[in-house]
Amino acid sequence: MSTITSGSRLPMQPDEPEKVWITLVLLLAGVAAYLYLNLFILPGTPVLLSGDQLFFWMNGQRMLHAELPYLDFFQFTPPGTDLVYFAVFKTLGPRIWATDTVVLLLGVALCWVCFEIAVKLMHRSLAVLATLLFLTLIYSRLLNATHHWFSVLAIMTAVAVLMRGTDAHRLGWAGALLGLASFFTQTHAIAALFAISLFLRDSNVPSRSGQSFWRMERTLLAGFFIALLSLNAYFIARVGIGRLLYCQVYYVLRVMVHRPETALLGMPEPQTWRTVPVISLVYEYGQYAFVYAMLPIGYALALARSWRRRGSATSGHSEVALLAIVGSCLLLELVFSLNWLRLYAVSMPGVILFVWWLAQNLKVRRYALAVVWIGVGCLAVQRVCSTQRHDYVRAQLPGGQCATSVAEYERLTWLSQHSVPGDFLFEAGWPGVYIPLDLRNPVFLDTAATMLNPEWAKRVVQQLDAREVRYVLWTARFNYPIDPRRPWTEHIAPLRSYLHANYQLVHTFPDGEEAWERR
Repeated sequence: MSTITSGSRLPMQPDEPEKVWITLVLLLAGVAAYLYLNLFILPGTPVLLSGDQLFFWMNGQRMLHAELPYLDFFQFTPPGTDLVYFAVFKTLGPRIWATDTVVLLLGVALCWVCFEIAVKLMHRSLAVLATLLFLTLIYSRLLNATHHWFSVLAIMTAVAVLMRGTDAHRLGWAGALLGLASFFTQTHAIAALFAISLFLRDSNVPSRSGQSFWRMERTLLAGFFIALLSLNAYFIARVGIGRLLYCQVYYVLRVMVHRPETALLGMPEPQTWRTVPVISLVYEYGQYAFVYAMLPIGYALALARSWRRRGSATSGHSEVALLAIVGSCLLLELVFSLNWLRLYAVSMPGVILFVWWLAQNLKVRRYALAVVWIGVGCLAVQRVCSTQRHDYVRAQLPGGQCATSVAEYERLTWLSQHSVPGDFLFEAGWPGVYIPLDLRNPVFLDTAATMLNPEWAKRVVQQLDAREVRYVLWTARFNYPIDPRRPWTEHIAPLRSYLHANYQLVHTFPDGEEAWERR
């Protein structure tokens, strides 16, 4: 059985393992310090983060109160990320600093894997550059520890394992890591499993027989399904396979598969072009455009080069082919629901191959790498300064001390004055107050935006009524008119009618969100 070699490294003396290890330790220490400066206001006040991770914070908190995903509250992703936050909150408490620590540790782990893969393709100095480019351009732009990142961490670890060889032992571990990835994001894991299977079939020496391929494929699949079934066994027993398939497959196919979320291929749209300085638009959208272009172009170039050298026992481009195939499949998967957050989350292979490609082109290598180093330095300084000099307000909340925006401070302060930790409160538009204020979601949905049919709205109404929830935070975007040509507009009607009949508007926050109090 052939193994992947590292012959694609630039012609130079191989790195000594001791030097690689020292470089890695220093790199990860720098990564941790950099992320700390982006997550905590010196000397130690955590920034109250936002983003889709709030949904998983809320779910972890719900599990602390013995609620089970799919049964007691709705969830359409696998339960892995919920369990991570449940474990963190169980150990450290549902504190704001604990959520920031998860983002920091996840970033360190991702950079570790990024370096381990990159150093198989290039000198350690270039591997450091690839890792820092990923850190500054991609990860610190989001600081959003969702299921995408946990899944990608497992997938890239599987890639790192296979870069050391494709013997049965490593294939089994790689399959198990892909099974772990499926416990966080089912679609990423399937795309990566397909990619690695394709690599095993088509990216190695032509003399390999079909029988040899199927022997390796069986080992990979065995590891995958053993991990998949082991991790999901508890939920299959408690919830039932039918319910899991409904949430993770049917709902995803019906609701989450759609065209790009914005007209800019999923890039964020500014609220108004006229109020944003031109230089800010160029700076922000230049980064988006670079990442959007880098990934498909980089994968195409890497695959073309690997294909030309296909079958060479000494070319050593198998690692490049593996990385490019995995990256390409993860990118193609996003066609069904493209947005920039998902694209950034699966971009690590493209970032590594970008630096690798620059290093291979001797004509532009010196100047191009210098430009990348300067860009990484500028991005790092800008992001740290932006965090440390931001106009934050420090707040002491039930979830701990934090730094937050003025608008969010007003919302949290008002709510803390009208509630006590442990109270039920339904935030219909966005689950941003549960962890900071130690409040609980009283209904089975995360937000009203998840409403799939009128029956779900009626169930929400029953739960609000049964628990006599005092406050509901409402958002104006749910006041859309009923359109007979669009049946989904009727889904929220029972909840909206119940709100107006049983609650009264008592406060409007600067962003337009409204606080309604039970009559």
